[in-house]
Amino acid sequence: MTNSMKHLTSLLLLLFLAPIIIATVQTPLLSSESDEPKNEDTPLVYAAQLETKPEIAEIVEPKKAFVYFTHSHEAYPPILAAKGAKVDVYDSENNITSFQDQISSQFAFHQVETEFLAERNPGVMDNYSTIKPFVQAAIANNEYDIILDLHRDTVKADISTLQSGGESYAKLLFVIGTEHDNYKWNEQLANDLSDQLNKIVPGISRGVLIKSRKDGNGVYNQDIAKNLLVVELGGVENTEQELNRSIAILAKAVSNLFNQQIPS
Repeated sequence: MTNSMKHLTSLLLLLFLAPIIIATVQTPLLSSESDEPKNEDTPLVYAAQLETKPEIAEIVEPKKAFVYFTHSHEAYPPILAAKGAKVDVYDSENNITSFQDQISSQFAFHQVETEFLAERNPGVMDNYSTIKPFVQAAIANNEYDIILDLHRDTVKADISTLQSGGESYAKLLFVIGTEHDNYKWNEQLANDLSDQLNKIVPGISRGVLIKSRKDGNGVYNQDIAKNLLVVELGGVENTEQELNRSIAILAKAVSNLFNQQIPS
């Protein structure tokens, strides 16, 4: 090959390689030490993730219940017998109000805050007329999701007790008076809560008993609020253990009623 041809070939080769050489100088090839480009911000991102607490998807606001006992001296003879006290269906000390701590703790466990009517005269049992103004005053400046007036029924164990899953429970009954404008609202709430109870332990609720003035009081102070329910908690032959189990189920049912997203 002549010298002129060699020079021409070298010149063409140089012209062909020039763009590649320039690009290489301006943009260095990646080092073989890493298959990914380095990101100077990466340590900062990781630090932020470690320092930030994970967010909770949803926080359920606790519901509020107001609980009182119109017939506060209603007692359970098996409990009195176990305590060595005089066995009777009424007692000024060992009675349905003794379950306040159990109600409060079980409701709190199921995200329901509970407030009770302040104790009045422990030596005197109220009736619907005498307790009404105190209940009205207590709920006047507060919003409650549910108001419960708890009682002890007079029925015996064959009606008030449920055997289920190897355990025994005190059954619950809802009493709704029809002699006031709210009663359809109270009745609907009672039916809904009764259904929730029976979803958890089938048969634990005896249902809803509708009463007019011919059948009894007819109002039961439910004219005070649309969400006020009279609840019969067991009967005269139920034990403390049966009542405690049922209070736990009642708490869970109330919670489920207002927070449907909480699994049963």
